[in-house]
Amino acid sequence: MLLNARALVLLHILVCSLLPGTFSLRSGTLSDISCLKSITDSFEDPLNSVKSSWTFNKLKEGSFCGYVGVTCWNSFRVRGLDLANKGLKGEFPRGLVNCSELLMLDLSGNVISGSIPQDINHILPSIKMLNLSNNHLSGEIPLSFANCSSLEFLKLDNNRLEGRIPKQLGQLSLLIFNVTNNLLSGPVPDFVSRDTITSESYVNNSGLCGGPLDCCKNDGGCSFEGSFKIGFKLGFILFCSLVINTYILWCDPVRIVTSYKKNETMPTKTTVLNLEERRKNKGKQVDQITPLPTKGLHQEEIIPVPELERLVSIMNIIELSEATGNFSIGNVIGFGKIGMMYKGVLSNGRPSAIKRLLNSQCFEKQFISELLALGRLRHNNIVPLLGYCIEGKEKLLVYKYISNGNLYDWLHVAKGKHKILEWPLRIKIAMGIVRGLVWLHHKCNFRVVHLNLCSNSILLDQNFEPKISNFGESIISNFGGEMFKNPRGNNIFIGSDVWELGYVKKDVYDFGILLLELIIGKESIEINNYANKSNENLVDWIAHLLNSSDLYNVIDESLIGRGFEDEIFELLRIAYTCLQLFPSKRPTTLELYNTIRIFGERYCLTNDSEILRQSEIATASTICEIVEVEIT
Repeated sequence: MLLNARALVLLHILVCSLLPGTFSLRSGTLSDISCLKSITDSFEDPLNSVKSSWTFNKLKEGSFCGYVGVTCWNSFRVRGLDLANKGLKGEFPRGLVNCSELLMLDLSGNVISGSIPQDINHILPSIKMLNLSNNHLSGEIPLSFANCSSLEFLKLDNNRLEGRIPKQLGQLSLLIFNVTNNLLSGPVPDFVSRDTITSESYVNNSGLCGGPLDCCKNDGGCSFEGSFKIGFKLGFILFCSLVINTYILWCDPVRIVTSYKKNETMPTKTTVLNLEERRKNKGKQVDQITPLPTKGLHQEEIIPVPELERLVSIMNIIELSEATGNFSIGNVIGFGKIGMMYKGVLSNGRPSAIKRLLNSQCFEKQFISELLALGRLRHNNIVPLLGYCIEGKEKLLVYKYISNGNLYDWLHVAKGKHKILEWPLRIKIAMGIVRGLVWLHHKCNFRVVHLNLCSNSILLDQNFEPKISNFGESIISNFGGEMFKNPRGNNIFIGSDVWELGYVKKDVYDFGILLLELIIGKESIEINNYANKSNENLVDWIAHLLNSSDLYNVIDESLIGRGFEDEIFELLRIAYTCLQLFPSKRPTTLELYNTIRIFGERYCLTNDSEILRQSEIATASTICEIVEVEIT
């Protein structure tokens, strides 16, 4: 009997050992389970949106990876928690400290109250993306955020936070920072990534000052010492500029030999002021557009344009006024946040679209970014820039007129109007957009990210070939994204991983939204509302559509019953990959093109030469140098 009992015990142990996770769990798994339990214990869940999914009666390794909002990577560890818009009530859960490998946390759109823990760096030591926006958080922003060395994305907007923003946060390499609609005051940090953090990050905090905002009056921002330092730096820069310009004028033999020709007045520098004179002497005119007289240009607005002169024309405000009927309201074809778009006919008979900035000083950055990007890019899926004009306070950009307007107007037609995009045309548009993005991201000698891709920025020509426009937020990099030159001409080092995940994959995400618009026929905000009504984030909502018949309730009704269901399903699956929460999980634009071109082959829409041809890079020299443009 004793022998049989021992045999039974050994058999029981053997069976348990063959069932992984039944008898024991890794310490990391137990820690993550403790973390998730602390969330359910900390929050009220009136919608039962979390607790209905998070059950802890089966303690198997990785079993929690299928829970709503939980993302696991290799090794079954929790790396991401997306609990946005779940109706959760309570205070910030300190038990998150047990999710020791957590990289992404989104608790936005809930009813979280109290303060952010002062030891947030201890609770979230590895955090890269943190979204606590649209809650009821109060108190001050913890200084310990400065010790979250991996943090790249921090959203605290639409709360009740007060006090000062710790200046030490400026040392973080943040790509996204937003504290709008709080009760904050004092000077804002001097961020190392200041070019990605603008005044829009601080809207509706009346007590904030400094940085991109108004100068601080009582905090030393406008003190004598601060003013002296600024004045000294400015004087030093002006002195250096004078020395350099003197050298260029009198001592630089290369520039003198290059620019001097017989019977040609030797210019001191290639600028807007002397560029047209050089063109006259060389007998060159681009696109037969009337040259710009130098009268009316101010010395402080001289713009060095050594490369742009070969690609786009400098135009005359008088000619552009005549082309648009003195900027007649009847010729307005569009209106955006930076200015009016007019349809006009140039003196050579070419139809054009002319963007006139409303306030050239406020939108100087966008103007220069657009000029830098489109002045150098020539591709079938990029809107062509024909020229520009800078006279006094007037700043205008002149594009080729694209006859079918923008994609937004075709997809979101007002009631009573009839505009129908057939499915093959939608495929053509999607393929053209991603072809243009591939060229920007991978094929050009320098790389460009758009960062503002939407249906309003996609123009359609007479053949419904899409043209990407609105490059006002774009960023240019050279040689793999390790360096870009911002519109002010400052060189900033950006690691290739940050360039790829922070910028390039933002374009991929925006392309995913565009695919949803093409499939569903609704604006992006309406699509997000669909997901919110289902108490799901966008990715989970699409996953639900892919596994249910609800898809037929949301797709554009003009596409139903036309035999395109399989292709619609596949394109929705592609959109799903683009909208993944973690940028690293999103595909590259080249991968997207290779997938979507399969659809295009069915409709004879593919032309690989358009994407592989390097000659489309519009550069006059063999090296794609970034054109320096400065407006002071």
